[in-house]
Amino acid sequence: MNKPVNIMKEKRIFLFILLAIATMTAWAQNGIAVYQKNGKVARFTFSEKPVVTYSGTDMVMTTNKTSVRYPLNMLKKLVFEDEETRAMGIDALEVKVTEQFSFKGETLSITGGEPQSSVFLFNMKGMEVGRYRLDGNGSVEIPTHSLEKDIYIVKTNNVSFKFLKP
Repeated sequence: MNKPVNIMKEKRIFLFILLAIATMTAWAQNGIAVYQKNGKVARFTFSEKPVVTYSGTDMVMTTNKTSVRYPLNMLKKLVFEDEETRAMGIDALEVKVTEQFSFKGETLSITGGEPQSSVFLFNMKGMEVGRYRLDGNGSVEIPTHSLEKDIYIVKTNNVSFKFLKP
C-alpha cells in the first residue's frame, strides 16, 4: 500500500535545500580585501582561489584570474570579509601588515615588528636553524651568508614567509 505524500513536509525539505544553496552562494561571495595606504581597496573572492605570498619586499596576490604585487610599505591591512560584515563596516578577521622585510646583500632586515618578540628561522625540513629577538624598536638584522642553498621560513608573531637562499 502506498503511503500518503505529506506535501507540507516536502515543501519544508525544498525550502531547506533552497536555504542551503542560498547560504552556500552567500559564502562564495566571501573574500579577501587588500587595503592600501593610498585609500584604494582591492577585493578578491574565494571563488577566484586567492593565494598570498611574499617576494622580497612585496606581497603577491595570485588568483586564477590575475596576479598583483603590492609593496609591503604601501599596505594598510589585509582583511577576510563577507558582504554582510562589509555592509555593517565590520571586519570579520583583520590582519594588519606592520612588519617590513628586506634584503641588504647577505642580510635579512626586519623592521616594524613587535618589540622584544622572537623571530624563528626554519629550513624546509622544519628544523629550526636560527632564533633571534627583535630589539626595542621592533627590528633585527639576520645574517644569511652562512645559510646553505635552500628555501627558508621566517616566522614572527604576526607573519610567516618563505625566501630562497640561492
